[in-house]
Amino acid sequence: LLGRLRQENGVNPGGTGCLVRAVEMAAQRQADIIGKPSRFIFDCVSQEYGINPERTVMVGDRLDTDILLGVTCGLKTILTLTGVSTLGDVKNNQESDCVSKKKMVPDFYVDSIADLLPALQG
Repeated sequence: LLGRLRQENGVNPGGTGCLVRAVEMAAQRQADIIGKPSRFIFDCVSQEYGINPERTVMVGDRLDTDILLGVTCGLKTILTLTGVSTLGDVKNNQESDCVSKKKMVPDFYVDSIADLLPALQG
């Protein structure tokens, strides 16, 4: 797991991965990860509420969690540039020879989630 805490002054504090690993070591078994980018929660919710992935959009500010979840679940994806990931990160992923990085490229991007309001209102 990668750290999920927000950067402060350009420094990424340790994330939840170290806590999960400590619990795994103590329990002597591997944890089942159900948070993003695992599709577990999406599968549960889409089955319960009949969500059609072809009519669903994943909006998020992180390529390695939000956008990867959307791609993994067959959703259209929109990156908001108000979080950790940047257009530079997207470009690096597009140009990478790494298959897993190419999965972390959104279909669309917006500067802010507020930019989506006109489309939702009309």
